[in-house]
Amino acid sequence: MSECKVCKSNAVEALTDYEDISYKGSVLRIKVEYSLCNACGREFLSKEQIMKNDRVLRDAKKVHDGLFSSKEIADARIKLGLTQEQASIVFGGGRNAFSKYERGEVSQSAAMDKLIKQALKHPIVYRDLLESAGIRSSGKSISYENNIVSYSSFKAANQERFTSVKCIKMQEVSYG
Repeated sequence: MSECKVCKSNAVEALTDYEDISYKGSVLRIKVEYSLCNACGREFLSKEQIMKNDRVLRDAKKVHDGLFSSKEIADARIKLGLTQEQASIVFGGGRNAFSKYERGEVSQSAAMDKLIKQALKHPIVYRDLLESAGIRSSGKSISYENNIVSYSSFKAANQERFTSVKCIKMQEVSYG
């Protein structure tokens, strides 16, 4: 717990409240944390609380903008079977990018967000990204391509429904 900077008391309590923030013409309601000194009544923010409140605000802005939150970035990376380092190699953003995205320290770009969403939605795109990054698949597969029903095993699929009516022979013509 923090020490009060005014009276030096350790009788400090962490509290939460909601704050309305204007953002791009909307109001975002976020839960913020602050400290209260029970000895002198002073309210203040510790360094940790400032950083936590910044992460909460950053996530609220990302969600408002239609981007993945920090937790959703981590969930997507795990679903794709990548470590943070591998995700940085596959999607770009720098060596420690995914660590920072997942901790809410920085926001991913809209382009990065779209690329991750496309990799989740389209397994072939994801495989191409892995291949271009030189990373072998972890064995986790999000592909649905093997979930195909073979219609040739159904009786109706093997029936001849069409018959040849007229056959036209085409000849090769040289125009030169």
